[in-house]
Amino acid sequence: MLGLLQSMYNAAGINVVASEGDLWGLLGSLFILISSLPFLLAKKSATPTEEIKEPSSEQVIPEQAPAPVTEVKVVTWKERLKSGLSRSRSEIWGKVTKIFHGKIDDEKIEEIEELLYGADVGPTTVNELLAEIEKNFLGKEANEEEFKKFLFDFLKSKMHSTQESVDHSLYEFSPESNQLKVIMVVGVNGAGKTTTIGKLATKLTGQGAKVVVGACDTFRAAAVDQLEVWCNRAGAEMIRAKEGSNPSGVGFQALEKAIQDKADYCILDTAGRLHTAGNLMEELLKSKKVLGKLDPEAPHHVLLVLDAITGQNAIRQAEEFHKTLNLTGLIFTKCDGSSKAGSAISIVEKLKTPIAYIGVGENVEDLNVFNLDEYLGALLGIEIKDA
Repeated sequence: MLGLLQSMYNAAGINVVASEGDLWGLLGSLFILISSLPFLLAKKSATPTEEIKEPSSEQVIPEQAPAPVTEVKVVTWKERLKSGLSRSRSEIWGKVTKIFHGKIDDEKIEEIEELLYGADVGPTTVNELLAEIEKNFLGKEANEEEFKKFLFDFLKSKMHSTQESVDHSLYEFSPESNQLKVIMVVGVNGAGKTTTIGKLATKLTGQGAKVVVGACDTFRAAAVDQLEVWCNRAGAEMIRAKEGSNPSGVGFQALEKAIQDKADYCILDTAGRLHTAGNLMEELLKSKKVLGKLDPEAPHHVLLVLDAITGQNAIRQAEEFHKTLNLTGLIFTKCDGSSKAGSAISIVEKLKTPIAYIGVGENVEDLNVFNLDEYLGALLGIEIKDA
């Protein structure tokens, strides 16, 4: 065996003398190799060769189903209004109507009186309503739906004639009119005056109207900046001046620009509070009179923005502004954050001034034309069919 191993070394050109150690190493290696063969053969037979098939020309490959389309729900104005008046409906008017079941007595009428005063409806309206309830229901059997109908008719009678006087040009742009409408918007700070003007400008430019806005609240730089953002979105031109400038001067410049550019609307923001010793109402009256130098009929509308949250205070505010400026319309805002949206009834009846717009949220879509039937329906929880 050593001779054979030496011959193999010589054939391979290895110049080494074969030894017994080399021989035993070779025999060991051969033993390990022979012992491993069965395992290698068994593994090979256990792994079948996969046959790769070409797809048949006739094979139909199923199409993937399209991804489901998420449908965006469009919220209608009636739904927004109903949601916005939910607090007034649930906390006040809903409780009033639920009292009406079974026989109506003095105790139930006192409950109704307490709820109505809590809603800041106003003493005159409350007394008239209670008198009608006693006349029609005291000592009689009644139900909730019957009483809702009675309430709807009573409240509508208090507002209907005044609401009929609203000038539709406030929210319906007519290109054929060729007449500039000047709208002066007034109200105390915090009522939502600036954002309301922005929304109003957006609605009018959306109808194709050319709008110029005067930022006359020169004592609040933040309000002017906010109004500028709204005007940029709406595509309306804004006239502003340095902080602390004369408010009436800014209004004059804005109207002058609107006349020069043949705009359709000129909307003027005003101060809600003065940082001087001057009286707010005197300054507003001055701003109103200055406009007459450019257009004897200007402003065509003086709109007061009222915050529904203020309730009875809103009535007093409205009286003061009306006494000085002779208001032509009201904009009732923030009705979604209050249970006192019913105070609008007393304000309209007392001032004989209609509500032009009502607001129930922050978005442009949350400000809309005031519709008396829709308002009362949302307040009382009555479904009003579209005309």
